[in-house]
Amino acid sequence: MNHTRGLISTAQALRQTFFTPLQSSRVSFLQPFVLQNGLQIRNFQHSRFLALNKPRAPVKGPIKDEEIRSQLVQVVNSEGDLDPPEHLADVLETFDRKKYFLIQVSPGAFKKPPVCKVMNKLDYRNAEKAKEKAAKAAVKAVKQIELNWAIDAHDLEHRLKQLAAFLEKGRKVEVILTRKKHKRPPTVDEIKHVMQTVLDTTRDAGGTQVKPMEGEPGKRVLLTVKKGDN
Repeated sequence: MNHTRGLISTAQALRQTFFTPLQSSRVSFLQPFVLQNGLQIRNFQHSRFLALNKPRAPVKGPIKDEEIRSQLVQVVNSEGDLDPPEHLADVLETFDRKKYFLIQVSPGAFKKPPVCKVMNKLDYRNAEKAKEKAAKAAVKAVKQIELNWAIDAHDLEHRLKQLAAFLEKGRKVEVILTRKKHKRPPTVDEIKHVMQTVLDTTRDAGGTQVKPMEGEPGKRVLLTVKKGDN
C-alpha cells in the first residue's frame, strides 16, 4: 500500500509538472481579454470600430458611383424633380455604366440622403473642359486699376490691396496713374510717394513690369505688370 501510494504521488507529481503549465498558458493567452471587468474586450472592440470607420482618403474630382458614402440616395429625374430615396446599388443598375455615371451634387444630412444625378460621361467631360478654358481665359484677361496722383491714403491702400490680389492670382494688371479733372494738382512728394508705393507693392507681390512704362509721372502713366513666374 505504501508502494502504491508512492506511485500515485509520482503520477500526481508528473501531472502537475506537465499538465498544469499547459493550463496556465491557456489562461495567460485568454487573460488579456477578460481582465479588469471586460476592459480589455472593450478596448479591442473600440480598436476594431476605429479601424472599420477610418476616414477615407479625400476623393479628387466629383464624388461618383461607389464613392458615394450612403446606402440611400435621391436622384434628380429628367424633369428636375427629386425621386423618392432609393438604394444606391439599385440606382447603379438602372443605367449603362460605360456611358453614364451617378454624381453626387449635394451631400446628405441627418435622415436625408445625398442628392445625385445621372450624367453622360462625354457631356460631363466636355462641360469640364469648357470650364477650364473659361478659367484660363479669365486669368489671361487684363485687369485695370486707376489711381489719382493726389489719392488719399485710405483709397490708395485699398487699390494697392487689389493690385496685390490680382498679381497673386496670376492676372496681368494695367495700373493707370493720372490726374483727375477739377481736382487739385498733386505735389511732387505725392507723385513720388504714389509711384514708389505702386512699384513696391508690385515687387512684394512677386510682380514685374512686362513692358516699359508709358507716360510721364505727374501726368498720365501706364504700368503693365504681372507676376514673374507666370
